[in-house]
Amino acid sequence: MRLVIIFLYFFSLNFSLLSQVKLLKIKAKEKETVFLLLNRYNLPKIEYYFNNFHILNVENLNESSELISGKTYFLPVRIFNYNGKSIRTTINVDDYERAKRIQLYNEKLFNNKIKNKDYRKDKILWVPFHELEEEVIISFSERNEKQEAEKEKGEITFINGTFPIFGKDYEKVDFIDNDLKNCVYYVLAGHGGPDPGAIGNCNGHQICEDEYAYDFSLRIAYKLLGHGAKVYLITRDDNDGIRSDAYLKCDKDEYCWRNKKIPINPSKRLHQRAVSINELFQKHKKEKVKHQRLVILHVDSSSEKNRIDIFFYYHSKSASSKKLAKVLHKTIKSKYKRYQPKRKYKGKTIERDGLYMLYTTAPTSVYVELANIRNPSDQLRLIKPENRQAVADWITEGLIKEIKLNE
Repeated sequence: MRLVIIFLYFFSLNFSLLSQVKLLKIKAKEKETVFLLLNRYNLPKIEYYFNNFHILNVENLNESSELISGKTYFLPVRIFNYNGKSIRTTINVDDYERAKRIQLYNEKLFNNKIKNKDYRKDKILWVPFHELEEEVIISFSERNEKQEAEKEKGEITFINGTFPIFGKDYEKVDFIDNDLKNCVYYVLAGHGGPDPGAIGNCNGHQICEDEYAYDFSLRIAYKLLGHGAKVYLITRDDNDGIRSDAYLKCDKDEYCWRNKKIPINPSKRLHQRAVSINELFQKHKKEKVKHQRLVILHVDSSSEKNRIDIFFYYHSKSASSKKLAKVLHKTIKSKYKRYQPKRKYKGKTIERDGLYMLYTTAPTSVYVELANIRNPSDQLRLIKPENRQAVADWITEGLIKEIKLNE
């Protein structure tokens, strides 16, 4: 039992092993998200359950790691044949309190008409994964103490001196102030590696979403450092650095934090990033870091005629995510009013609970769409390095404002 759960938790699922245990299988409802599905079955909405769900169902999620209506999914709930005597003897544990929780869990689902019959009548007992493993709800970083004890390559703070990741022209960071002391930022550029993301054409040049999102991420990280923050670049490319070119060369050599090769499979790729972020989050949480934020950067792709302004997604169940998005939106709006007074800013903040990186990651997070890569006017926001820098400055300013509002 213990080996089964550890395997499911720490590694990708071995389907020969899965055949040895019986898991609850559920058909997704129309427009149902992973969050709503877990909520329907009264499972804790914590990273442990999101990640286990992803591991169990990676092949049956769409490209955005969202549920597909009508498809059947495994839940992180094991099914036991109740022996008619007691829950403790059925699952072979001595812990009375744990057995009582499992009893109440089954009774609640029966009363809510989720489970068809009482477990004492149909002899079918549902047991959530966390009740089978005493130490299951822990930091991912605790799984390998030796690895965590090693110096983390890529951690960007002034302690490290210079920062080659920014390129030769920018490796020295000018210290401005300590406004972001005791703050950790995870800056994530979308796509990368085998996946260029959205692709556009500009003046005969191919432009790739991942390259421009990465350049924005570097510029934001650079600014955050100047204000005393600790910064992690989750998607990384050692030989790009901050670039002053208009047309950024598309390549495939990006990797994920800690030198991990980026998977081709979109679901595995998102899962890899979420795990990396959550590992670091738990580490810094133990260190009593006051504020941790995740900034996810993407470039939209829609009709060529559709000009968009910078807009923000947040998770509706997270008040802090919504607040972060609102502060950034207000900051960008004020900049448009100042620098483009004749053009009304139309960017929005939007609830988007189905985005994997919003609902599986532990830090307060915001998902930023920077431009429409196919629209000629929006392309100027991307290809002009001074525009990329301005947007990075504005986003950084908004991030600082959000922290000050929480002091």
